[in-house]
Amino acid sequence: MFRIRFFILVVLLFLGTACSNKFFYNQLDWLIPWYVDDYVDLTFVQKENLDKQVEMLLQWHRGEELSRYIEILNHIEKDVREDVTIETVKTWFDVVLFAGKRIQVNILPSAIELGEKLTEEQMTEFVKNLWDRQDELEDEYLSRSNEEYIEDNFESLADNLGKYVGRLSDTQKERLNNAASSMQRFDHVWLEDRRAWLKKIESLLMREAGWQQAIVTAFEEREGLQPKRFKQYLSYNTNIINKAIADVINQLSEKQRGKLLSEISDMRNDFRVIIASTD
Repeated sequence: MFRIRFFILVVLLFLGTACSNKFFYNQLDWLIPWYVDDYVDLTFVQKENLDKQVEMLLQWHRGEELSRYIEILNHIEKDVREDVTIETVKTWFDVVLFAGKRIQVNILPSAIELGEKLTEEQMTEFVKNLWDRQDELEDEYLSRSNEEYIEDNFESLADNLGKYVGRLSDTQKERLNNAASSMQRFDHVWLEDRRAWLKKIESLLMREAGWQQAIVTAFEEREGLQPKRFKQYLSYNTNIINKAIADVINQLSEKQRGKLLSEISDMRNDFRVIIASTD
């Protein structure tokens, strides 16, 4: 139940947030339980145990992961001082994905431990809320027209890049719009895979003998068992996005590049402050 949320959190730490990274990071100890509470009502004792687990996970994250993020930012800073290639951008995203996978490995035992302590009624509530969320996503995404799908992709690309480099030029916007228009529609493929995954998880959460190890095995095998079409669409769209980002970075004005370097420096300093505050 933690995996998706923590992957989002680690991505947000690299994409930037509406508030400072320090403020956002320092709120994780209550944001994570708050997110879990959206899916299942915990007892007071369960919440206390969850708080302890979250603190242990954050200690690990501060002690081991944030220094890795600084190294990643150092490499990105060096890269963007010159023209970048699609392979360079792919490397950036790969290391963020690996960071998410490390989080998954470390957080899964805590999620399983929480699952062991849920009553049958709580587990039923949890599974129901997972499916309700699936229905919400399908209603939201599948109802879009192709034009709306393209517009959403463009706005996502433009907004995320704009947070780093400032106002985009018309040429840069056109490049991103071309990328958004070229992408294969992926929402239905993603949602089909997500629905199949929920069915598998639902059966494991019946908590028959050996379910804990079965959950671990399912997560380990998940990526390898995803449909061929899913992987093809994902690879195709990812290449388009990486190429567009490389092109926009290579079109940066001096002012935009200066802002990008400043954002990287601020993020790196925020991580250093967080690390120092735990020594």
